Amino acid sequence: MTAKKINNRKKKSRKAASSRKGFWLRSMREGTPLSIDFFKRHAWFILIAMVVVIALIGQRYTNKSKMREIRELTKELAFEKSRHINHKAQYMSLIRENEMRRLLREKHLDLDYQEQPPYELAAD
Repeated sequence: MTAKKINNRKKKSRKAASSRKGFWLRSMREGTPLSIDFFKRHAWFILIAMVVVIALIGQRYTNKSKMREIRELTKELAFEKSRHINHKAQYMSLIRENEMRRLLREKHLDLDYQEQPPYELAAD
C-alpha cells in the first residue's frame, strides 16, 4: 500500500470517530438513548434493578420497625426488672417478718411487732 492510501484511511477513521462523538452528543440532546428500543433491549436489567431497589427499601423499613420494637421491649424489660426487684424485696421483708413472729410465738416471748417506727422525744 502506498502512503497516500494509508493517509486516506487514517483520515476516514478520524472522521468516523469524530462523527461518532457528534452522534452521541446529538442523540443525547434529542433523547434517543432513552427511546423505546433502549428499554426493550435493557428491560431485564431495568426490571432486576427495580426489584433490587424495592427489596432494599422494604428491608430498610423492616429493619427500622424491628429496631423500634427492640428499643420499646428493652425499656419494658428494664421496667419489669425493676418491678421484680421491688416485689422480691417486699417478699423477703414479709418472710423475715413472719419468721420473727413465729420465733416469738415458739419461744413464748411477750414482744409485739410495732406498726409505727420509733420516734425520738425532744428534750427541752
